[in-house]
Amino acid sequence: MMEMLAAGLFLLAAFCTDVTRSRIPNPLTAAGAAAGLLLHLASDGAGGLGMSLAGFAAGFLPMLLLYVIGAVAAGDVKLFGALGALTGAAFVLQVMAASLLCAGVIGFVILLVRSDGMQRLKGMLFGLFQLAFFRDPGVLRSSEGSGRHRIKFPFMWAVLPGAVCTLWPELLGMG
Repeated sequence: MMEMLAAGLFLLAAFCTDVTRSRIPNPLTAAGAAAGLLLHLASDGAGGLGMSLAGFAAGFLPMLLLYVIGAVAAGDVKLFGALGALTGAAFVLQVMAASLLCAGVIGFVILLVRSDGMQRLKGMLFGLFQLAFFRDPGVLRSSEGSGRHRIKFPFMWAVLPGAVCTLWPELLGMG
């Protein structure tokens, strides 16, 4: 339970800095990762350290792939690595999945309220059609989604609700 409390405080700090400064500072992510490694080493020895390292990798590596394609920023990659070090692989992967679903909903809402939303939605659907039927991965790197026309928001808008949704059953004693 101590690791979940630490993870909650870590996520709240990251949320505040990402929303106010559009960045998640390296000292924060480094402290989160170090806290996770030390907490698990102290409580479970080498096995805890291994679990924490596996959690770090489970959080860091998939987010690194999303960073490479331009879907998230570098701070988000380090944040999920630190979160994995604090909570372990299973929890961080659940938070990641819930966060990506929340991000999709947020992005869709932003898309709909923009003045060019319907035109962009048609373009996205056509791109998905091309990807599915013609196996053309070039649509993923469309120039239409770059620059000032790209839908951007702090990823922590999605991570915090994703983490709460993941943790909620455990808090209610159903997990």
